[in-house]
Amino acid sequence: MVATSKVAPAAANLTELVKSIQPAVATVVAYDVNNNVANIGTGFFVNKYGHLITNHHVLIGKFGAEIRTADGSTFRIRTIVAENQETDLIKVSVDIPSDKVHWLRVSNEVPPVAEQVVVVGSPMGLEQTVSDGIVSSVREIPGLGTFFQMSAPISPGSSGSPVVNMKGKVVGVASFQFLQGQNLNFAVSSKSIRDLKIKKTVQSLSEWTFSRSDQKPRLAAELCRKGYSLSVNGQDQQALQYFKLATENDPNSTTAWYGLGYCYAGKNSHAEAVAAYKQAIQTNPANEISHYHLGNYYNKIGRYDEAIESFQQVVAINPEFEAAYFNLGISLNKLGRYDEGREAFEKVIRINPQAQHAYYNIGVTYTKLGRYALAATAYKKAIDIHPEFPEALFNLGVVYGELGNSQDQMSAYKKAIRINPDFAPAHYAIGQAFLQQGDKAAALDEYKILRKLDDEIAEKLFEKIYE
Repeated sequence: MVATSKVAPAAANLTELVKSIQPAVATVVAYDVNNNVANIGTGFFVNKYGHLITNHHVLIGKFGAEIRTADGSTFRIRTIVAENQETDLIKVSVDIPSDKVHWLRVSNEVPPVAEQVVVVGSPMGLEQTVSDGIVSSVREIPGLGTFFQMSAPISPGSSGSPVVNMKGKVVGVASFQFLQGQNLNFAVSSKSIRDLKIKKTVQSLSEWTFSRSDQKPRLAAELCRKGYSLSVNGQDQQALQYFKLATENDPNSTTAWYGLGYCYAGKNSHAEAVAAYKQAIQTNPANEISHYHLGNYYNKIGRYDEAIESFQQVVAINPEFEAAYFNLGISLNKLGRYDEGREAFEKVIRINPQAQHAYYNIGVTYTKLGRYALAATAYKKAIDIHPEFPEALFNLGVVYGELGNSQDQMSAYKKAIRINPDFAPAHYAIGQAFLQQGDKAAALDEYKILRKLDDEIAEKLFEKIYE
């Protein structure tokens, strides 16, 4: 009988949750060419076929490996199934009977900041060690994906440990820690597990190691890994040196050029960042992700014409790239090219009919064009998809005002405040509406609320009250 994924309900206590996780977690022991222990890490099963996830660096350069499960049983790692050195993940097949496999489900979503998580691993070789904490921050690293910092401590040997939420789903894989600080522990998002591509050629661990005889790309990857561990901690100047060395060791490393651009961007060195991102594109011009990240950076620094060119290049390569159409629409709107912007957002909706932010931005576009009835329709669609959308409700109130519908205008503002009581623009708009009705006392009440939320907006309303 194949053991299925053991998922604890959200309300289960921590002890029961850990009990459901531990059978799926294993210690990974890797051996060198002389069959001496060369590395110890952690891994976890992700399906009933005995596929196990661990960190790439646990197995790199090794010639044999085995896993030890929670009940003390030992099984050989048979083949390499998939790998991504940049995200430091590898999937292997384990020579294990199907009735011995316990596995964990992998989440599709990035964990929110402050979500509680549990890590089960083998730090310093201490098997089935448990730590818990919260997600402290989430960082998107161009070319690599999403990483997050957590307060759950990890140590050498924790590499490859599952990071599990309180529903029993894997949200990340423990990857590295920043040793010069406290509680600076990082994990790669579980989405990177799902993005692993299955290898066409099956290789044993020793065959895989022999096939990677070129040391320069390997050194570049190690330099990149060190660079990213510094950059996610905000130490861009130190990280910069590692990425420079990486590009020198392997000028064709897209990841190294991404990292260099990322650090220059963190230092607000715009020309250098753009040059590095362009170099990343040159390593693989047909990779739409490279063009996409350059477009995002152009957007960030206000070079919207160039951002538009980059996003147009993205959708020429991949016509189904939803985020590229969305950001293209944003760039076009920034330049006042509203009809073109609307067309870009409509392409987002063609790909994803539930894209509420695309409907919202179509509403913004129509509002800018003075086509208020069409704007109202777009905002309503966004609200239908996501009823708790205060910005859409607020803008709906604005266009109702332009259409002379004061009753629905006030209703929309109040709904926005009901969702977010601290939404200052809605309080200001309600205060203005009360003034138009001649009700200064009610407007003053809104002023008093605004004083606690936004002094500048409060002062604007006060001046209107006593004009």
